[in-house]
Amino acid sequence: MTVYETSIFAPMKRFPKHMIWVAMFLLLAAVGCQDNASSGDPAKSVAPVGAEVEYTLEAYMSGYRGVGGEIEGKINPALKANAGDTVTLKLINKENMAHDIALDGQDVRTETAMKIDEVVEVTFVAKESTDYFCSLPGHRQAGMQGKFIVEGVAPQVAQNAPAVAGGAGSQLFPKTGTPLKPILPVSTDEISLGADTVPAPIGKRAPETVEFVINTSEEIAELEDGTTYEMWTFDGKVPGPMLRVREGDNVVIHLDNAPSSKMVHSIDFHAVTGPGGGAAVLQAPPGERRSMSFKAMKAGLYVYHCATPHIATHLARGMYGMILVEPEEGLPEVDREYYVMQGEYYTTERLGTEGHQIEDANRMLEEMPTYIVFNGRVGALTESRAMKAKVGETVRMYFGVGGPNKVSSMHVIGEIFDRVYKEADLISPPARNIQTTLVPAGGAVMVEFEVDYPGTYILVDHSLSRADKGAVAILEVEGEADDTIFKSLDGIKPVH
Repeated sequence: MTVYETSIFAPMKRFPKHMIWVAMFLLLAAVGCQDNASSGDPAKSVAPVGAEVEYTLEAYMSGYRGVGGEIEGKINPALKANAGDTVTLKLINKENMAHDIALDGQDVRTETAMKIDEVVEVTFVAKESTDYFCSLPGHRQAGMQGKFIVEGVAPQVAQNAPAVAGGAGSQLFPKTGTPLKPILPVSTDEISLGADTVPAPIGKRAPETVEFVINTSEEIAELEDGTTYEMWTFDGKVPGPMLRVREGDNVVIHLDNAPSSKMVHSIDFHAVTGPGGGAAVLQAPPGERRSMSFKAMKAGLYVYHCATPHIATHLARGMYGMILVEPEEGLPEVDREYYVMQGEYYTTERLGTEGHQIEDANRMLEEMPTYIVFNGRVGALTESRAMKAKVGETVRMYFGVGGPNKVSSMHVIGEIFDRVYKEADLISPPARNIQTTLVPAGGAVMVEFEVDYPGTYILVDHSLSRADKGAVAILEVEGEADDTIFKSLDGIKPVH
């Protein structure tokens, strides 16, 4: 049995986000969730002013369910109190994932209930009407929201509130009224996984049992220079580690969720034939391990990702990677192999804003990413972290899209793909001489090309506005120039 511990990535240096050559090459270039809430009748008769009022709710991803009295069985019931009442909200978690309850715009929130049947509560004095909701990312959008009605106090109207210094605002980035918090201390020096972090080829061998230990953690990291963000990771990196097995192998997965995590995490392997791609049995609470085994039945290059609700939120925090299942005969030998994944971040403020960015769930539901990047952050695969090759070498790229939403038009400026294994089909003959190839969200492709001329080659999503959002990677090619392939008739040297 071969056992792999995947957390082997050393911290690496940070790099600036602005590169002149990018500008030279590329200058040309919620909807709210469905309201699942029942308007519901009040939970119970309103007690006299100053009375004690208590409500009990069960927490499900689909919404809060009332317990007792007139709210029994109602989803997201309206809760009522009089101004000045002392209110206790008791929450019973009924799922193997984290939930809480908070009041919108008020400093009222329970602790997070992490386990099934765990009970948390909060007591406060009723002041004004607002919404109650689950504050964990994505849960409110999934339906965990209801009305808290306080009689005797007029609800505030947001548009009448005085302006407060904040972001400049636009149709896509409306004013938040809150400046970004200062940049936070990072918990990892480098969130990006290097493109050259590719396991060795397997080649031709008999099937065997292969075991992997994968760790999930929640990190504060640099999204770009001067800007931090909370990312959720496999093995502390984005993307997660590339796994490599052979068709017919028995694959054992151990998923360890860090004790410091606030969220349940899991994995859905697109290479798995079985419920949830494995996610049905890999929901790991903080500080716990979940394990499974599966047979790698089909050769191909497959995405894996966290599949704990709200799933899109976990992907938009960086929880994706790929597993390569080599055919029985292995893959043809090449000189260089690189691992690149495209992903999206949705933030409250525009790209380039210094400070600590916060996730904007409405932008995610509207599929309007602030950042689109390769391998986890802006500039991840540039400068000294750029991919390398020499003239005459054959380069293979394993390219996937973690999403959660956008399709990629993969293109290397100045190169033509000799072979494209579309949608990571490693069995059929590859397409040849391809300029740009589409890669769906949650999908992958394997491309190969020989580099014939030295220079700087830029990997982009050919929806080129995305280069301005961070989707730029560099392949540096060294060697002798062949004027029969390419030359300037004006004596101009190519930009490197």
